[in-house]
Amino acid sequence: MEGLTIDELCAALKLPFKTVEGRIQRAGIKPITRQAIYPKNTLEKIKEIKMGRPPKEQPAKPAKKK
Repeated sequence: MEGLTIDELCAALKLPFKTVEGRIQRAGIKPITRQAIYPKNTLEKIKEIKMGRPPKEQPAKPAKKK
């Protein structure tokens, strides 16, 4: 069976265990086995996952009268 563990993903991304674990959960990726082996494409999927709250939207400014 081919796949990656969280430790291997941490080493590839140079990120802490909890960060990688959170990104995997946020991406909705489920492990292949009970020993938490994830599909090989997991690394590409979680590289760009943004964590935390999204930025606030700025309200539109009203048009100025002349």
